[in-house]
This record gives sequence, C-alpha cells and structure tokens, in this order.
Amino acid sequence: MDRITVSLTAASYHGNKGAAAMLQSAIGQLREKYSPALRVNLMSVYSRFDRAQAPRDCVRVIPCDPVRVVFGAFPLAVLFRAFRRFPPARQLFKHSNIISAYLETDLVIDMAGVSFVDSRGFIMNAYAAVTLAIPLLLGIPVVKYSQALGSFKKPYNRFLARRILPKIELICARGDITKSQLQEIGIHKNVVLCADGAFSMADDPVIAREAAALRAEDPFYQQPFIALSLSSVVDRRCAKLGIDYRRAMAEFIAYLNAEGYGVLLIAHAARAGSDKPRNNDLPLCGAVYNAVADKNHLRWYNEEMPPEMLRELIGRGLMLIGSRFHAMIAALERAVPVMLIGWSHKYKEVLDMFGLGAWAVDYSDLTGALLIETFQKALSRRAEIVKTINGRLPAVMESSLGNIRLIAEIIDRNAQRKNQ
Repeated sequence: MDRITVSLTAASYHGNKGAAAMLQSAIGQLREKYSPALRVNLMSVYSRFDRAQAPRDCVRVIPCDPVRVVFGAFPLAVLFRAFRRFPPARQLFKHSNIISAYLETDLVIDMAGVSFVDSRGFIMNAYAAVTLAIPLLLGIPVVKYSQALGSFKKPYNRFLARRILPKIELICARGDITKSQLQEIGIHKNVVLCADGAFSMADDPVIAREAAALRAEDPFYQQPFIALSLSSVVDRRCAKLGIDYRRAMAEFIAYLNAEGYGVLLIAHAARAGSDKPRNNDLPLCGAVYNAVADKNHLRWYNEEMPPEMLRELIGRGLMLIGSRFHAMIAALERAVPVMLIGWSHKYKEVLDMFGLGAWAVDYSDLTGALLIETFQKALSRRAEIVKTINGRLPAVMESSLGNIRLIAEIIDRNAQRKNQ
C-alpha cells in the first residue's frame, strides 16, 4: 500500500496520560505494521501542546476543539452528506481542516476512554455522538478502540447510543460489563472484547534510563513506598456528596508515613502551567501535598510526565492506591497490587480480568477508616495478589494487542476492496 491514513479522535498527549498511553500503544503498533506508508491525523483538543509531544515522522496534529467540532465541522458534514453527489460542492468542504483531514482518511479510530455513559450527562454524551457522526456522515469507517460504554438507562443516552453505535464498524469493549450493557440495548454484532490498549504500550529505553537515574539520586526510593494516584474527577464527585476527598488523602498519607512507608503522589492527568482541573490533577496534588505537615517521606513532581515515566515510577512501588484508571493499568502491567477509589464500572471490569474486582471501592463509600482497612487487607495479601496478576497478565496483554490486530484486518480488507 502506498499510503494508509488513520485519524485518531478523542485522545491527546497533553492532559490525560491514559489517553497518551493509548496513543503511544496504537501508533507504535500501526507504525510497525504499515511504516513507511502510515500517516496519522491526531484530531486534538490540545493541538498547540500536542504538536510539541507527538512523533513528527508520521503524525499530523489537527485542531479539533469543541467549538470547531460542534459549530464548524458537524454542520459542514451534514451539508456534505446532502451534496455528496455534487463534485463542486465537495471541493468547497475541503477548506475545513477537519473535513479535509477526514476525507483523506482510510479509517477513524475513536480512542475515548469512556463514552455514552449515563453519569457523564447530556452535553458530554451528545458531544461524543457528534464527534462520531462527522466521519460517519462523510462516509469514513469508524472503529472504537478499547473503552467502557454504558450504562444506558437514561433515555437520551440510550437513544444516542442506538443511533450511532450500530454504524461503527468495530467496537472494542474493555470488559464484560461493557459488553453485557451493549447487549442489553441490542448492540452485539460489531462488539469484540479487548483489554485496554495501554497494556500494550511499549517501554521506552531512554525514559527507563532517566527513571533509573532519578531513583538513584533520591534516597526516597531506597525505602518501601506506596504510589498514590489522585483524580480531579473523583475529587469533584466527592465534593458533591459532601466528602472531603483532599482531607481524606492527606490523612491517609500521614497514616502511611507513620507506618513506615514513603508516598509517591502521581498526577496521571497533567496540564503543566494550567490551574484548571479538567484533565489535570496537578493542582489537586499540590493542595494535598501542601496539607501534609511532614514531607520527608513524600514525593510529588509538579510537572507533566510521559506515560512511560509514570509507569516506570508506579512499577517500583509496593502498591498503587488511587483514582485514575490508567494509573491502575500501569500498575497491573508491572504486577503491582492496586486498590481503586473510582466512579464507574470501568475500574471493576478490568480488575475482574485479574480476579481482583473486590479491590475497587466506589467513591461514594470513601472514608478514612475504609481506606486504612482495605489497605491493610491488601497489604497482608500482597504476595498472593502479585502471583494472581502475573498469572493473568499474559492473556490480558494478548487481548490488548487484539485492538490493533482487529483494526489492521479492517484496514487491509478495505484497502483490498479499493484495489479490486
């Protein structure tokens, strides 16, 4: 094939490092199979920052902020659909960077971590539907990279899902809960279970050496430590229930320190230089860090780190305790026991792949006493949990690789049809 162009949407290098890990995984595997023919359009909401972080050999960053998408590209896609048989009109639509990028695309890969989820509300679910509708209206095939979907109990969400998801060529469901919830609304023919794509993100030897140098220079890493991943999403949800997430985390750190453990604060979503909480745990980590009186056994890096570095650091801890989904993936990939304070079935369905679903705690139940009790139980069973993770990990890794294997089959099949 002379050229294969893939457009990636609902992911970014800047901000959520779980999304960055999925990008690294997908682009790396696609590059292995299709380079030098591969071209990638990254449809980015953080285009200015992503241009500085994306690999330049095959990735082109297309500005795709919500205003451009909803009020620019979507109406144009509707008009394009109406006038698609009129060649002069088709040329006019190419003046839109978003439309033009999609029209040269062989396949769109939607990399949303979660989508069509009741708890995200009408605006976010409608935006997810619009994002997918644009390439579909242009006649471009779309697949969904491994992600969590559902539940679909709210009528508007069920309506949007039933209108959009059957038109998707492939939906990679991230776990059995997602798969069963799709089946409940009659969507199953295009659904395959694949573990999260971040499991198959390759290591970076350069970053591994940087992480080793960081640990060698800091006495903190000579003690046993716990990685603690905080989440601005869980912080906000707790606040709505009157739960002081920040205070609970600060007190838990003090408890861990008193028990002889260092604590490494992890911001697995980070936007350096921004104080806005969306896709950004740095302000939250800073607030919790400042609330801890004794910082001798506490580490926090107020910076944006690549997902490979975060995985290197998490992988050296005794345990990961936290609220960011892909911090959990990083820990499991390194056989580090996890204890999750989450807000969605997405945590449990992945932990269930390892037989560890019991270690997912819903944020609405969060108390200091529950944190300590669950930690003590997990720590007492650490060796057993590590053995369980190691036993299940090969199958999960193979399932993760299934994302790109199935996507490549679609790319190859469509290319063969074009050449016939």
